[in-house]
Amino acid sequence: MPDDIISRNILENMSDGVMTIGLDGQILTFNAAAESILGLKASEVLHKSFAELFLVREENDSFNQAILNAIYDTDTVRNRIIHWHRGDEVLTLEMTTSFLPAAEEGSKKNVAVIVVFNDITEVARLQESEKRLTQELKENHSALQKSYLEMEEANSNLHAALRKVQILRMAATGFVIVLFVAIGLITWKQTGVSAMKMGLLSKSRQSAPAVRAYTVSPQSLTDSITLKGTLKPIRIVNITSPFGGMVREKYFEYGQAVTKGQLLLKLDRAETEVKYREAKTAYIEAQEKVKELENWMNSNEVTKAQQNVTRSKLTLDGHYKTFQETERLFKKEIVPATEYNNAKQQYTTAKMDYDSSLREMEVVKEKGEGQNRHIAELKLENAYQKLQDLESQLRRSEITAPVSGTVLLPELAGDKDQKGKIADRGVTFSQGDILLSIGNTEGLSMTAEVDELEVLKIRKDQDVRITVEAFGETILGRVSHISSQAVKAEGGRKAAKFEVSVAMDSLPAGLREKLRLGMSANMEILLLNKPNAMMVPIQAVLVEGKDRVATVRDKTTQALKKVSVTTGITTLDSVEITSGLKAGDEVVY
Repeated sequence: MPDDIISRNILENMSDGVMTIGLDGQILTFNAAAESILGLKASEVLHKSFAELFLVREENDSFNQAILNAIYDTDTVRNRIIHWHRGDEVLTLEMTTSFLPAAEEGSKKNVAVIVVFNDITEVARLQESEKRLTQELKENHSALQKSYLEMEEANSNLHAALRKVQILRMAATGFVIVLFVAIGLITWKQTGVSAMKMGLLSKSRQSAPAVRAYTVSPQSLTDSITLKGTLKPIRIVNITSPFGGMVREKYFEYGQAVTKGQLLLKLDRAETEVKYREAKTAYIEAQEKVKELENWMNSNEVTKAQQNVTRSKLTLDGHYKTFQETERLFKKEIVPATEYNNAKQQYTTAKMDYDSSLREMEVVKEKGEGQNRHIAELKLENAYQKLQDLESQLRRSEITAPVSGTVLLPELAGDKDQKGKIADRGVTFSQGDILLSIGNTEGLSMTAEVDELEVLKIRKDQDVRITVEAFGETILGRVSHISSQAVKAEGGRKAAKFEVSVAMDSLPAGLREKLRLGMSANMEILLLNKPNAMMVPIQAVLVEGKDRVATVRDKTTQALKKVSVTTGITTLDSVEITSGLKAGDEVVY
């Protein structure tokens, strides 16, 4: 197998990205690993300029600078850690740059820069996590050491106090003993026998350790998060202004239900009509210019230039003939030198005029060819596109509903940029401004913010119970979206919050009529729902080695035996038994 084929196979099967750049800036190689890491296709990169493809990506300056440093510092091999922006991701790359020397033996000339890189994003994250955990451990150790010293000091003070109490207690105990001895001697004669009997009876009735029993039965095990929000449309369609202008007529009210194709607004098109007429004039002029250049060789300017060439050629031929005749006579000394010089000067001037007319004709011909013609065609294309855009804008001066739904106020549509600007007669909008929004009310949605500790429990498509505060109606929904980016905290040490969206894809007709956009509602996200969980007190399960056991009483013999169990979810006072016990078993603990 040829060496170049072997080299290509090795290059394509490497796990590291490899890119080779010639000294002229052209990218020579770009393997499959480079495609995967950088998110670029080899077909888009190979044989293209590095500067045109990479230097325009300002977010990747560290990557670009590393390669430029390698180019300008040709005698070094550099290892660097850089960052690469791939879409929304920021990758950490380990990069090595070096030079590829010429193939000639003994040559010190370099022919290309070799860039080898691999993705160490996950390693970098683990290192950062390790660093953070190490710092936390140091802080916790310092806090623990401080607490230990404080506890030692407290124990010392406590021991001193206990010694004082002990002395007082010994004195009090001695006094009580003497007192009881005296009382006993006095009353012994009267109640000696009874006292003896009572002592024996009390001794025989020492309390036995308490034993508790629990009968296993299915229980409902649930967990949920309750959040508050407002009802919104399941989908919002924004209608933007096709051009800058003023609202001339309005045919709707906010909160009104509209149907697809219904007329909503009319915009003032006077200014746009002026622009349209100007654009049409420019388009016609551009058309005429292109036609003129297409028939340029038959134009008056070219014809005139050709006539000038013909005229100057005839003049040149006449003066040349005269000059030849005069020169012949001058050599024979028939005509004087002044006549010869005059004929020569006239011939020279005619030759210059002829050459000038030729150059002028070439310049005139070039006006209808090459770059001039291409520029005229581009101007025609631009004029046509501008005319089409303005025609489209004029057609859209009457705003109709693209979908059926409810016309929303800006705050309900989430339009924060326009600061409450609403469409009404006389209100002026710029091109691209949101005129109004239509919400699809076939279904509804809600959005709420969830604490960073709680959001980890939520999964997409989890069941949600929505309770509308206005009339207490409960609607079933599902988790439709969980934001991967935290909502900006107000500052301090507050926990980050994440947006969670809930969708009610369809609503019964009767219920849809009662619901109103913007109504307050509580949504309960069901994290856990086990209606028949086998729960026992947490004290009933013991750990013996690697096993978990419970003590069960036999219903017939009343004998106790240990059985191995498998546990599931643990609450504050109970633990779920997934195997080893059944309903009706009596657990002793």
